[in-house]
Amino acid sequence: MGDQLAKVAVALLVFDRTGSAGWAGAAYAATFLAPLLVGPLLAGLADRYPRRALMVICCTLQGLIIAVMAIPGVPLLVLLAGVMCVAVLQIPVKGAQGATILHVLSDYRVDHHGIAPDDDARMALNGAGRARLLLVREVGQLAGLGGGAAVVLAIGTTWALVIDAVTFAVAAVVLRVWLRARPASAPGTSTGFGAFAELGGQLRAFGRQVRHDGLTRALVVAVALIGFTAAPDAVVVPLADELGAGRWAVGWLLAADCVGFIAGSTWLERQIGDRKQRLIVPLALVSMIPLAAFWVSLHSLAVVLALLIVSGFGATYYSPAVATLTERVDGGIAGTTNGLINTLLRASQGIGALTAGILAEVSSAVMAVAILGTTGVLLTGVCSVQWRRSNVLLQPVRRPA
Repeated sequence: MGDQLAKVAVALLVFDRTGSAGWAGAAYAATFLAPLLVGPLLAGLADRYPRRALMVICCTLQGLIIAVMAIPGVPLLVLLAGVMCVAVLQIPVKGAQGATILHVLSDYRVDHHGIAPDDDARMALNGAGRARLLLVREVGQLAGLGGGAAVVLAIGTTWALVIDAVTFAVAAVVLRVWLRARPASAPGTSTGFGAFAELGGQLRAFGRQVRHDGLTRALVVAVALIGFTAAPDAVVVPLADELGAGRWAVGWLLAADCVGFIAGSTWLERQIGDRKQRLIVPLALVSMIPLAAFWVSLHSLAVVLALLIVSGFGATYYSPAVATLTERVDGGIAGTTNGLINTLLRASQGIGALTAGILAEVSSAVMAVAILGTTGVLLTGVCSVQWRRSNVLLQPVRRPA
């Protein structure tokens, strides 16, 4: 929740200092594009080292970086560098978190449901558990974004960042105290360049999985397409200005898709069997179509909020997509897979955000969202046709030797 206060603070700070929609979009994109540099290698750390210790260390470092950013008068470039470092550290955290879910649910299904680890029912529990985790995350984001603008305007960017630093410290303590320690799933035996070679081997294993399994390829594409939904968030401050709303509306606009995501997650959790997997493509279209509707001349904040809520509802396809993908890979690269998927997610959102900022600079924020939304609809439609032709959703798991 505190992290969302930082997003609002940085968005307002950059736009106020530069007055440029392009710079505001670039600042937002920095949090997503930074992991591209080292994200693939960092993703493998979630399998090489004990995941609880890895998450605790990364959360602690993130809190320290945010604390430095909270120092009054910090130059804008230092602030952006700090945001990028925090984003980079989030890669191994997400990888370890996603893989840990499987272990926690494995213990739960054996102890409380008597379900064997190789039972097909594990998919239902994995999907439900991941969906609930995303739901909790979105509730936290909603609380942070919904009141973020008001809080930042009331207490200033410095204290907003202080709160953010505290939340990372609390997360580190909670993980250390309440999460069971487990050994690394694929502990490394080498150091130096040998360690990089082992991490590279994990990346190649995932690459073989993508190359040999059609469903894995389809799910990777589905995750990448969600980047188009980042357009409204990237230009949220100039968008609020174009709508004639005050700065108080920034938090509402950022929170709208969270509201939709929470509603969609609640509904999606009730779906049974393979229905969740078959809803991935339709929900992806639902996430894009409202953004394409920005082509219509929009002057009402209420209409824009409604469109963003519907888009957030559709974005829930991300949960079953990642759950299915995690189930299809070997357990030894589960952390690597989750880290890589998070890197891909952030990269696609960063590209979408950066593109939205550039388009908003030469046209308008509304037009930028409309263009990216339309592109997302077209690409999702093309992918859906290809998936149906190949019957990719019906393919069994095929792991390379």
